[in-house]
Amino acid sequence: MAQRSHVTLEEVASSPLIFPKTGFTRQVLDKLFRPYRSRLRIAMELPSIGMIKTFVAADVGISIISESFARDQVKSGEVKLLNVEGFDLYRELALVYRRDRSLPRAVQALIGMIREIRKPGEAQAKL
Repeated sequence: MAQRSHVTLEEVASSPLIFPKTGFTRQVLDKLFRPYRSRLRIAMELPSIGMIKTFVAADVGISIISESFARDQVKSGEVKLLNVEGFDLYRELALVYRRDRSLPRAVQALIGMIREIRKPGEAQAKL
């Protein structure tokens, strides 16, 4: 697979997989791979992204994690990112703050930038 730029979800499902043990990402992956459940080979279930990256780099299996989490390992040549055809994963993020407290100018600027980027009614950004 490493010689290719993209793979199918079916190809990923037939490979040894390294999944997070719990959490939102695990729920998403369980739902994503539900059609392939009978032939899914989960090689390891690990508690952290750091451990997942270590075992992927050691060629124990493959995993689906956020591109931003793998950036350093890709730069160093330890792992390769592949696009999976036919679907996009994204996560909605929110900014939470107390309205009854004064905020530093840097935080106010950040909130202003976020509001400008994500105006109501626009499509959500994929992360």
